[in-house]
Order: sequence, then C-alpha cells, then structure tokens
Amino acid sequence: MCVWRYYICVCIALTSLHTGLCQDSSAQSLKDQPREVYVDVGSELRVQCDDEPGEGMPVEWRLNGSVVQTGPLLHLNSTRLEDGGLYTCHRPSGGDAIQQIQLRPGYPPSPPDIRCWAPSYPNKALCTVSQTTETHLPTKYIITYRQWDTGTVYPCHIILTSVDFLCEMKDFETLASGPYLINITAINGLGSATKLMPFDLEDNVKPDPPVDVMVTASHRRRVLVQWRPPPSWPNPVLFPLKYKLRYYWGSSKEPVEVESYDSCVISLDSLKVGRTYHFQVSAQELMGIGQGSDWSEPVSATVSG
Repeated sequence: MCVWRYYICVCIALTSLHTGLCQDSSAQSLKDQPREVYVDVGSELRVQCDDEPGEGMPVEWRLNGSVVQTGPLLHLNSTRLEDGGLYTCHRPSGGDAIQQIQLRPGYPPSPPDIRCWAPSYPNKALCTVSQTTETHLPTKYIITYRQWDTGTVYPCHIILTSVDFLCEMKDFETLASGPYLINITAINGLGSATKLMPFDLEDNVKPDPPVDVMVTASHRRRVLVQWRPPPSWPNPVLFPLKYKLRYYWGSSKEPVEVESYDSCVISLDSLKVGRTYHFQVSAQELMGIGQGSDWSEPVSATVSG
C-alpha cells in the first residue's frame, strides 16, 4: 500500500529505474513536474493535497482534467489499473494546479524467465527475458554470469531491439570445466525479484537458420536445392554444420526430410510433375551438440516434366 508517505515510494522508484538521486520537492516546483507514485493494484491509496496560501479554501482532485473527488484527500480504497493517470489538485474556481501526481498502478516483478541459446558457438550466447505476470510498469533487468566454480562476474550486454529484451554473453572460456551461473534481477517501482539459472554452453548450441535458400527446378523431374551457412556461425570449417532439408507439396504439411552432412546442396529426383513443392532447411552442429536451428523460410518451386 502506498499512502501519504508516498515521497519515500517515489525515491525508491526513481533510484531503481534511473541513475541519480531522488530530488527534494523544494528543488523543483510541483506545479511544473508531477511526482510519480507507484502503487500495487488492489492497495489503498491516500494522498493529501498540500494547499498554498489561502489554506482552508475548498479544493478538488481531477484525473486527466476531469473532477474525480472533492476535498483535500485523494482516497482510492482499492486501486485498479484503470485508475492510473495524471491527478491534479485545484481550487474549484480554477487556476493552476496546487499539486500533481502521476499515479502508476501495477505489480512488482516476479522472478523473471530467461531463455539462452548459442547461435555462434563457442563465441557468444543470446538471452531473452520475460515476466510470468505482466507488471504494467517499466521494468529494468540486470543480468550477470560467471563460471560455476570461479568468482569472475561478467555482464550480459544489452542489445536494443524493438521486439524483445535481448542481451549477449560473449566472455566464455573455451575449456570451461562446468556450466555457467546466470544471475538475473528484475526491478520496477514496486520492488525487485531475482533468479539464478545454470547455463551449459554446449547443451544450448542452436545455430541460426541457413540463408539464401535457392531452388532450381529442371526438366526430368529434378530439383536442386542450395543454401549458405548462417552468417552468425563463427567458422563452418573449424566447426562444421550438418543440414536437414524438408519439403512438402500443397498444404499437406507432411514433409519428407533429407539430411546432408557438411554440404550446402541437395539434388532431388523423381518428384511429381506439375506439383508445387515448398522447401526449408535447418542447420545443426555436425556432431549433434545442442539442437537444430529453426527452419528457414519456405521457398517454392513447381516441378516440370
């Protein structure tokens, strides 16, 4: 519950989500800058309007410009997500706001889920992070990792993306004696939660899909499928890949699969004339370490006689 002592709540929120100190209210006019108040959904909220000269005159609270309560006390018995917004305290006669708060209802973070894989073995691994429950608040993540039996701690470097939260681990020891330990903390204005997760680099090898898949359909029912290794794979010579081709026709989605070891071309014979086939390729480390990549985007070709 966040009550009138919300100034403490604001300090915690700001120092959690931003660098720097929480400024004293005397350093900045409340009229110019609303104070942020974070509150748990379902909690009671009490905020007293600090009147200026003319104390004792009637005041009212407005939410986004509309009157929601009269009197100096803003009271929400059980805060909902819909109660969020800009609250301003005014005299009914109008004029500037006496006080402003930006109410942000939400939930504290849960121990975050993290999924990591190595598309560039043994150079780097990528991780995505998600919350099991939506917090409805800006959430910051701090992620570090270290070898299980050593004290050297490395940061997981944040990669900006418009789709997911993504970070990169790249300071791996080639001859590491055991798994790594990932430490991830989620922080928002209502609290924090931490999770520890073991991570074995080899168990989580997963190349990106092959690229530039090209299908050439020639006469005599023959089809040639070619592709290039995923550009993110470090060195196909030192760390060779094996490939799997699958193809199906129409909307059957019952594919035939063919394997290719360390070769980026497969020739198919005796396909049905007049059918349009769809081809996809997947890559995996040659010795079967980790798991196969996702399938490439389908490429189609019609078989001629």
